[in-house]
Amino acid sequence: MIRRKERLSRRFLFVGVLILFVGCLGIAQEEAKALVLQEMSWTDVAEYLKTNDMVIFPLGSTEQHGPHMPLGTDFYEAVGMSKKISARTGVLVAPVLLAGYSVYHSGFAGSLSLKPETMEEVLFETAEMLMKYGFRRFMFFNYHGGNRIVESKVIHRINHTTEAYAVAIGAGASFQRYSDDIRGIYDEHAGIKETSIMLYLKPELVRMEKAEKPEFKLSPKIEEIFEMGRQNPELYALLSSLQGVPEETKKGGASHELSSNGIWSSGDPKRATKERGEKTVNAMVNSAVKFIEAWKKTKK
Repeated sequence: MIRRKERLSRRFLFVGVLILFVGCLGIAQEEAKALVLQEMSWTDVAEYLKTNDMVIFPLGSTEQHGPHMPLGTDFYEAVGMSKKISARTGVLVAPVLLAGYSVYHSGFAGSLSLKPETMEEVLFETAEMLMKYGFRRFMFFNYHGGNRIVESKVIHRINHTTEAYAVAIGAGASFQRYSDDIRGIYDEHAGIKETSIMLYLKPELVRMEKAEKPEFKLSPKIEEIFEMGRQNPELYALLSSLQGVPEETKKGGASHELSSNGIWSSGDPKRATKERGEKTVNAMVNSAVKFIEAWKKTKK
């Protein structure tokens, strides 16, 4: 009887290890399926173009994300989600820029910023080169608010001056309607939501022991808008002209003028979880994958 129990125990242990191995192998294979331009040879790209003319440009930034997360947070988020989309659709990913438009974060050391016109030109010229080889469908996965105007302009330029097509598939895309379940909390930058995403995508770069709730220093004008907005919510439309703007505008809306540590959140980033991040990432990736698979079915 004892020997029988031992055999059953060993059998269950073997099955458990086998399941774990297969699961890990599946995850590794999924990641391996992501196609990244810089990791391919020219013959790989030529072969790819025989059946696919799509490409994804991840748009992120190199800017402060509080004392607990890396400067490259937005870059890792944009590239990480783009690679997950690639793994499921077979669409090539072309990371072009490490920096974005982030001048309003320059009060914190290490933040980089490109002028919008510089960024637009680099993206457009890169797209032109790829058009030369046969790429015709361009998708921009942006995950940094400061890049939105650039993304909009370069998409318009591609659509109105070339035979190619361009569309946004990241944050701000028409079909990306996912909202986090953080209720009653202002959580705009490097807070609970973004920390959660990084705990899922790049946990080794997150230092939760340094995460702390910021002290806000709102300018009198911003406080007035928030106060009056309770009765007239339409006034909140003015916040984009007051927050996330360079110090030189004298509106008190640069990052270091608003936050003691660079985090834009009324919540505590220690509430962040890998599970919350996975939910956010999966929702955005699923929406983009659904769009791409539908676009593949349209006539060229």
